[in-house]
Amino acid sequence: MLVILPYRYLWRFKGVKRGDRIEVKVMVLNAKGDGVAYVEGREIVVRRAVPGDRVSVRLVKKRKGRFEAEIEEFSTMGYERQNPRCGHFGLCGGCRWQELAYEDQLKVKEGMVTNALAKLRLPSIEPILASPTSFDYRNKMEFSFGMDPEGALQLGLHLRGRFNRVFDVEECHLQSSLSNRIVESVRRSARELEILPYDLKRHQGILRFLVVRDAKKTGQVMVNLVVASYPNPEVDLLIERVLSEIAEIDVLLVTLHTGKAQVAVGEKEFLIKGKGHIVESCSGFEFDISPQAFFQTNPRQAERLYEVVAQMAGKSGTVLDVYCGTGSISLILARQAEFVLGIEVVAEAVDNARYNAERNGVDNCEFVAAAAEDLLEVAAVKERRFDLIIVDPPRVGLHHRVLAGLSAMQSPQIIYVSCNPYTLACDLESLQEAGYRIERVQPVDMFPQTPHCEVVVGLSKRDT
Repeated sequence: MLVILPYRYLWRFKGVKRGDRIEVKVMVLNAKGDGVAYVEGREIVVRRAVPGDRVSVRLVKKRKGRFEAEIEEFSTMGYERQNPRCGHFGLCGGCRWQELAYEDQLKVKEGMVTNALAKLRLPSIEPILASPTSFDYRNKMEFSFGMDPEGALQLGLHLRGRFNRVFDVEECHLQSSLSNRIVESVRRSARELEILPYDLKRHQGILRFLVVRDAKKTGQVMVNLVVASYPNPEVDLLIERVLSEIAEIDVLLVTLHTGKAQVAVGEKEFLIKGKGHIVESCSGFEFDISPQAFFQTNPRQAERLYEVVAQMAGKSGTVLDVYCGTGSISLILARQAEFVLGIEVVAEAVDNARYNAERNGVDNCEFVAAAAEDLLEVAAVKERRFDLIIVDPPRVGLHHRVLAGLSAMQSPQIIYVSCNPYTLACDLESLQEAGYRIERVQPVDMFPQTPHCEVVVGLSKRDT
C-alpha cells in the first residue's frame, strides 16, 4: 500500500515505519552524493536520487532521527534517466550516476558544490571543467577477494553499503579492457587452483586484494597481489599462470599483509617482475609511480586540474606543497617559481618525488617525508617564508593542526585542492576566520559516473 501524506503531517503520523512507502521531493545531495528530502525539518536520504526528483520511496532504515529510503517509483524526474552502460549498475557501490547523461552529471555536481559552499563569502563559482572521457579514465582499481554463499571464490567490488560482501566484476567500464582481463585471469586461475580467499571473521585463507594500476599515456601496467601468507607455493602458481596469460603486465609484486585491518597495504613487498614502479606522462613530465604512492586517479583530467593550479599560482617566489604525493604539482609549479618544497607522509612517495625531479631535470625542488600536521616542526619549513602554499588533503580535509599551522605561517596566498566540497567548506571557513579571502572557485570533474568532484580554490591574505 502506498501511503502519500502531506509533508507537514508525516512525522506526526505514528504509523509510518520501516517498510512503508511514501512520496517525497528530493531537494539536495548529502556528502555521500545521496539525495535528501526534508519532511518537518528532518531528513529522508534517498539512494540514487538527485535534486528535483519526486519519488515514491520505501523506508528501509531509521538512524539518528532520519530515514534512509530506496526508490520504488518516479513521479517526476529532476533529470531524465538513461540505460546504464554497466551490467552491475545498482549492485555496485561505485558508479551511481550512470543513469544520468554526462552533461546532467556536470549540472548536478555544480549544484552540489554550490550548496556545500553556500554559507561562505565567495565569488561566483566558475563552470565545472568536464573530463575528456567519462569512461576508461581510472588508472587504479582495488578489488577484494571474497566467498559466495556456495563457497566459491569471488573477486570484485563491494556491494553498495556492504563492506563485508563483494560480487564478481565481469566488466568495469571505469578501467581499461586490459585491467578487466587481469581480474578475470586472476579469479579463474585462483578458482582452478582452489586457493582460499582471506576470511575476515576466522582470519584464515590467503588472497585479500588485487590492485591494478595502468598508466594511460605510457600504457605501463602494475599488478599488486595482497595476500595473508608469503612466500607461498600456491601464490607462486597463481602468479605463474596470470603472467603466462597476460604478457602486458610490466610490474607484478606480492604484498604480505598479516594484520586484521581490511586495507590493501602490508608489512612487506616482494617484487616478482619489473622495476617496482611504472612511469606515467603528465603535463610534459614523466612520473615514477610506486605501489603505495598517490597519483591522480584520472591522469588525463589531472592535466587540466594542474593548469588551473598553475594559473592561480602565477609566478611565485617560494612555494610549499603540502600532501605533495609523487611531486606532480611541485614539479609543475617549479617552472614558474624560485623554489618549491614538498611535504608528504608516505616515504615511498617522497622517494618517487625526488627521482621524478631528477629525471625531469628540475633542480629547484626539495621533498621531505613528514606528516602534514607536523608542518611547523619541519626544519625546512622553519627556515623559509613561503609566498604560496598548496594543500591537497584526503577526503577528511585538513587536520586541525594543519589549519593552525597555515594560520601561523601567514602566507600571502593559499591554493586548496579538494576532493570533498563538504570538508572543504569547513576548512575554508576556518581560513576565512584566519584572515584569508576566497578569490576563485573552480570545480573540476575528476570522477565521472560518481558523485565525487574536485574543487580548486584560490585564497589570498586580506589587507589588514
